[in-house]
Formats: sequence, C-alpha cells, structure tokens
Amino acid sequence: MLGSLDSTRREVTIVGAGIAGMLAAYALDKKGYQVTLLESSERAGGLISTRRTAYGIAETAAHSLLTTPAVREFCRELGVELIEVRKGSRARYIVRDGKLKKFPLSIREAADAAFRAAFARAENHADALTLDAWGRKHLGDAALEYLLTPFVRGIYGVQPDELGVAAAFPSLTLAPGATLLGAMLRKSLRRSSSENRQRKDEGKRMVAPLHGMGDLVERLEKRLERNLGDRFRKGVRVDVLPDAPNVLLAVPAYAAANLLEVESPVLSNKLREIEYTPLVSVTVFVSRLSFTKPIKGVGALVAANENRKCLGILFTSSSFEERVFDESRHASFTILFGGTSQPQWVSASDEEIRMAVREELATLLNIEGEPLELVINRWPRAIPRYSVRLPQIWQEARRTWCAQPGRILFGNYTGQVSLRGMIESAAAMG
Repeated sequence: MLGSLDSTRREVTIVGAGIAGMLAAYALDKKGYQVTLLESSERAGGLISTRRTAYGIAETAAHSLLTTPAVREFCRELGVELIEVRKGSRARYIVRDGKLKKFPLSIREAADAAFRAAFARAENHADALTLDAWGRKHLGDAALEYLLTPFVRGIYGVQPDELGVAAAFPSLTLAPGATLLGAMLRKSLRRSSSENRQRKDEGKRMVAPLHGMGDLVERLEKRLERNLGDRFRKGVRVDVLPDAPNVLLAVPAYAAANLLEVESPVLSNKLREIEYTPLVSVTVFVSRLSFTKPIKGVGALVAANENRKCLGILFTSSSFEERVFDESRHASFTILFGGTSQPQWVSASDEEIRMAVREELATLLNIEGEPLELVINRWPRAIPRYSVRLPQIWQEARRTWCAQPGRILFGNYTGQVSLRGMIESAAAMG
C-alpha cells in the first residue's frame, strides 16, 4: 500500500472492485469508514474465480495461499473453510534433465552454494541488484539455474534478471559486508524467543478454500453488498479522480496512470513504466487410466534451460481434496505457459495449447492419451513485474500524489503480489 488515510474524515471512495479493492472496502467498513466501492465491470473479483466443470473445479488464477493470523481471521469471518495440502502430497519438484527431482543440485553444486552463502559478502548497492546477480554471488550458478529460476518463473513468470531483490524479495537484502548464512543465523536467533516460537508453531501453511478461490471472492462480494448497499456500484466507469476526502485507487498500475494523468502527470508516467507479465493457466482433467504410475505432490517447476513449453505443473487434485468430483476415476493438473520468455502463448489457439498440454503431461509425468477437458485462461497482463525500478516508482508515489493523507494506491504492484500479502495489508489499514 502506498499512501495513508486521512483518519479525521470517515468517508472513503475506492475505485476498483478486484480483490484488492474488495479487501480494502471490507477492512475499512469494519473500522467504521463510510465506504463507496466503484467497479467498471459487472463482475467483482478481478482475475480470481472458480469454474465448475463436469469433472471438478478449475481456478482462473490463484489456487492457494499461505495462512497467517490475518488470513485465518479473514476467512473465519466470511465462513470460508480452509483445507491444507494432503499429508502424503507435500513434495515439490524441480525438472532437471527431464526428470522430477526433489533436490536438483549435485553434491558438488550444493557444496558450492553453501560455500558462497557462508563467505560471499554483500556490497553496498543492494537496491540495484537483480535476483540474477544476487543469486550468482550468494549461491552460485547451479543454485540460480535450478532453485531460484524455476521458482520465480513459476510465481512471477519472469527470469531472475528481470526481478529486483529490493522489490520482490526484500528479506534477501543483505547489509554491506554481511553473508547470506550470517543473516540467516541472526534471523534464526531472533525467532528463538518464546513469542516467536509460538508464532512459528501457528505455522504458515499452504491452504485452499474447500470450494475454490471463487467461494472466497463470492462470499466477500455478498458481504460487501450487504454492508455497503447502494454504495457498492458495479458497471460504473470512472474516468476522473473522485472528489472525496479519501480516495483509494485499487486498479492496475496502467489504469491508475490514466486517472492520475492530470493531477499527477509525473507519477502517471512512472506508473505506465510498470510492465505486466502475460500468462496462460490451463486446468486439465485426465483419466486415472492414463497414469503409468501414481503422481503425488504439490507440483513441479521447470528450469529455463530445460527448454520445455511450460513454466510448471501444479498437481491440483493431488494437493487438495475436492478438486475433482470422482477421485477414483479422474485427476486434475494446472499447467502454466507464457511468461516473459514465451509470451506468444497468450495468443496461441486452443488446439495449440491442447497439443502442448498433451506433450508436457506425456514427457514430464508419463500421462498418455487425450485429456478429458481443458479450461484455458489467458491473461495478457497477469502479474506486475517487480523490477529494480519499482522501488523508485513507489518512492515517486510517496513523494507526490500519495504524500497527502487520503490519497492511496493499493494493488498487487504496491508491495504485495500475493493474496495473503494483500489480506494482511488491508487488515492493517486505518
């Protein structure tokens, strides 16, 4: 979140009823603000929804989230039942040399990574570091290629040289002269207090709503419709900044740029510099008869030098219950395509995507045969790119339009890209 509320004035107008706008509206309504929520489309929730098929459910965007006290409380208030990853299906894999591996580094590569973590010292230019440069220095080339790269491709759809450490992973920022191992040991010691042990015991676990992410969005939307009444307006196009004591823009960066073009032209131009990554998410349902061996785990991410078509595969029905209606006969997977390395997949035909899905399932998971059903979601602007320039844009926002209390930017480009992070940020508002 960029900016702050004018807490002396209890009216807030929020532009955008995607998940960020709805979370902000819910939190501020709870704290006694009179909230007006405006959405240009007829549907709230943005990218997040759940579709029911003949075989099971398919998510359009986020599939799960990490639990924290704020997340648990939020879901409890909405009556959303959360389920954890199945106990026997918590393994995570990296594809190396065409095979799924729980730990993809050789002994020699792991030793090199440990040596660098212990002895490579940070220099005094952390804000300018890409994850690529940070990874090569503090972990080495192999760890970068087979640990960091698959992770950021699967989460952000980008390569490590397109991410800034200070923007995307601020916890990895090291003080000048510090080593990665030393920083990790200091953090571990701080966590050893009884209070922190209790927090650790509560655990950050991967969970999903029992009935899909769409259930969370729908319950939130209904709660806001009930609480806000006619102050929750859909199908309302907003072309100029609202005249209100508190204005919160919960729209993508490029849409916020349009609204700020007159009042804050420098910031408007900066916001237009934020690039978004194209992604294609495909939920595929298959017959269990097509399996050559059982598949258990959370999923597999693919290193860039594997030259595969996909970025990764989530083992959807293996991870969570109730993803397919008949588990004895069917299974579901979610395959990610696109990203900055292969943006052409957003414009690929359904048939091209179907062929790619068959190839990736056969090659990586030994699943042969025709899929029962595919649910394809194309997102030309899926995730904002957390580049080395992004903190400078945040600084410009705080220096200009957001400097005045009552002027706020809030979305997945303002510091928290995950649903869990946005829930926590919204809960802290006010």
